[in-house]
Amino acid sequence: MKNTDLYDVIIVGAGASGLMCALQCARRGKRVLLLEKEGQPGRKILVSGNGRCNLTNVYVSAENYQGSQQLVQAVLQKFPFQKCLAFFHSLGVLTVQEEAGRVFPRTGKSTAVAEALRLACAEAGVELKTNSRVVKIEKKQSFRVTLQTAESFYGKYCVLACGSKAYPQVGGTEDGYALARALGHHIEPLTPALCALNVKEKAVARLQGIRAQVRVRVWPGTAQEIQNEGEVLFTSYGLSGPAVLNVSGAVSRALKRGAVPFALDLLPEVPNKQALLKERAALFSQRRAKEFFAGLLHENIANLLIDFAGIRKNVPVKEWTPNTWQTVARTIGAWPFSVVSARPWTEAMAAAGGVNCAEINYNTLESLCCPGLYILGELLDVDGRSGGFNLHFAWGCGFTAALAMPED
Repeated sequence: MKNTDLYDVIIVGAGASGLMCALQCARRGKRVLLLEKEGQPGRKILVSGNGRCNLTNVYVSAENYQGSQQLVQAVLQKFPFQKCLAFFHSLGVLTVQEEAGRVFPRTGKSTAVAEALRLACAEAGVELKTNSRVVKIEKKQSFRVTLQTAESFYGKYCVLACGSKAYPQVGGTEDGYALARALGHHIEPLTPALCALNVKEKAVARLQGIRAQVRVRVWPGTAQEIQNEGEVLFTSYGLSGPAVLNVSGAVSRALKRGAVPFALDLLPEVPNKQALLKERAALFSQRRAKEFFAGLLHENIANLLIDFAGIRKNVPVKEWTPNTWQTVARTIGAWPFSVVSARPWTEAMAAAGGVNCAEINYNTLESLCCPGLYILGELLDVDGRSGGFNLHFAWGCGFTAALAMPED
């Protein structure tokens, strides 16, 4: 092998973390080969944020992630929100901030982000090869990276930025995990994250398509309770919507131990449900159950709650027993569900599980099992909330690894 055949860095995967790493390495004068199994780079970028690309969030911080808090914190310290925003502005991507701190390209299209990265990589001298699936990586004096076509390339350093198995319809596979495992890494069990959840209670199908602002509580009333406030979408199989997606990673991890208790606070802005119900009872004592909830809850939600709580429909509320009032208040504040499974990988926007972060140098993202190997983004056992957090982590991983790579 001649020196002219040796790349400084070979990056496997041209997604968010791979593109960022390739660009930063090339700008530091390294000869970079970027290998992508799909026909175009950044396919997951293109579908993110419903095609709008929620590229970061004003409130990005380690507590918005599941997995290694130390690793996430190290990445975010090197690539905080303002640095991310300045980076994309330097690529010519104008941005707008929307509710909950979410940041999108001003064009409203994810192509603005993906194309800006692709152009910047090309201008920096990155050599991009698409339709190039890597099937084997060997480490000797250098890394030998072999494609499905049997073609091989050699590099001083190798970066795994292959993404997770989520969203297989846009390229998600288990390839990256297999490559990491072959190089000495352990893979934490993979489960869907940022996905809807199937519940035991079949009657929820009566609410299909209805949205409500709620507080989600997982393991309510226990030491490990997790909460998230936002929109829930009722479906034929269970629960979806941002508030549910944001706890789905933790729920998905826990499902291997059995069904997970779940509760919805239908009036999160009302701290004292009993007092509110007492006030309404004084005003509307002659009303029956359905009329009593008018203006308080969505009609269909109220109807299901009436059935769930066992309320007699034709009895005026003034005749309700103290036990009935307690049941209604408890149900409004913590309507119980039992999550039995996560939705399939085709509906998951991210993956929980992945390469064990204890085997990664937090400050550089270099492998502790295979020197010269760097592992980034979704391949790691880290998953964030919806709202731009996962993409920000991917950008940050690519930036961190490139910055840490020796100059040689």
